[in-house]
Amino acid sequence: MIKSLINLITSALFHPPLQSPKEAKFSFFEAGNDYAQGEYFERLASYHHQSFVLHLNDQPDLSPTDYRNAMWNFLRAALKGHKEAQYKLGIGYLKGELGLERNFSLAEQWLRKAAAQGHTLADYTLLHLYDDIVLS
Repeated sequence: MIKSLINLITSALFHPPLQSPKEAKFSFFEAGNDYAQGEYFERLASYHHQSFVLHLNDQPDLSPTDYRNAMWNFLRAALKGHKEAQYKLGIGYLKGELGLERNFSLAEQWLRKAAAQGHTLADYTLLHLYDDIVLS
């Protein structure tokens, strides 16, 4: 299961499908929806974690599940070319956020994709990426 997901992600990263302008427009709309869902789950995770820490009750911390859902939605948007989602994944891999393990090569790949589309923070982060690697 995991191996097939990794193959899907790798093929999408290195061999993007050719799309007609109409398909690309629809894909961009879908990417925006996926990104919005990712933001929702990210906010929900933050709320659940704060609630868990403040109340210290018998209920489990639901934030890991919400962060995982946020990551999957950001991944779907990023694979469709959404530059902000690509940036989020790059930062997630760089800092080990969204339930992702730190992986500098994947962080660099996602940040390069976002920077290639004009995302200025991704470009800035790439310039300082090696500082983060050396100092971590």
